[in-house]
Amino acid sequence: MKKKLILGLLFIVITAGCTQCSGTEEVTYEKKLARSGGVSYDEKYITIGFIQTGKESDWRDANTRDYQNTFTKEKGYNLIYIDGNSDARRQVKAMHDLISQGVDYIILDPIVEDGWDDILKLAQDSKIPVLLADRGVSADPSLYTCWIGSDFKTEGVNAVKWLADYLEKQGRKSEDINLVILEGTKGASATIGRTEGLRKEISRHKNWHILASECGNFTQGEGKAVMEQILEKHKDIDVLISENDNMMFGAMKAMTQKDVSYGVDGDVITISFDALGEAFERMMTGELMVSVECNPLIAGLCEKVIRQIEAGHEVAPVQYVQESVFTYKNAGEYSKDRKY
Repeated sequence: MKKKLILGLLFIVITAGCTQCSGTEEVTYEKKLARSGGVSYDEKYITIGFIQTGKESDWRDANTRDYQNTFTKEKGYNLIYIDGNSDARRQVKAMHDLISQGVDYIILDPIVEDGWDDILKLAQDSKIPVLLADRGVSADPSLYTCWIGSDFKTEGVNAVKWLADYLEKQGRKSEDINLVILEGTKGASATIGRTEGLRKEISRHKNWHILASECGNFTQGEGKAVMEQILEKHKDIDVLISENDNMMFGAMKAMTQKDVSYGVDGDVITISFDALGEAFERMMTGELMVSVECNPLIAGLCEKVIRQIEAGHEVAPVQYVQESVFTYKNAGEYSKDRKY
């Protein structure tokens, strides 16, 4: 690429006006907004445009901070951060703006999988490498440089494998087991992958039954609201699986209000994903039994890929971050070393 990595400090954070993911208001991006009032680029630095999904969860906040702490001027970068505000149209408009500005790289965390073909082709024609982070797209892989993130399907499989092992140790292998699943945002690759992994592994157990599988949109508020509705219909829940920690925290409030016991000493086995700091606290108190890690610290791997491209090397098209499965039994051992 045309710029070299050097030392310095600059960080540009841009948050444009907001629209809801279900709204119809059009958002217009202007060059001066993305550049924070017309701040000029320093040709000595690599300019990175990072388009985030939004601020829907604690996981997302940790993910954003990781990019802000990684792509600094000390390392030779100008970072343009754009909050997608949970609106895919907003993300597409932001990407158009970054391409028109001629940034060196775009890191895109797509809210949904579909609808990216045209804008990715435009970036490719403009010779701007696009790194997909965390979530994927349905577009032809030849239109972007690589995808970096978590193996969502394997996360789902690992959650159910833990449950099967736990039930067997409890002498409940042959019991009928009723499950509820709180799904994430419709169309998001994290939702698609985890749900596929969960259902695939659950189907191996003929005495397990899914009572409900509803969208909680990865938010704590919707997790609570959806769980309240489910509890009105179902009283015999054995397992609650939430596709992120925040929805689980909301669902816990709903169960507490309905006098439904949960956790290690309760009636409902609780399993979630992300492994946030609060999840470790709740595992140590026995409220949450398992949190399958979804590592938000992706920026370092993105930077490694950019350095490889700068050096003229080929990069692997798919790259996974390291992740683990944490339980109420080992949470205390690992909690003090957590970075998010």
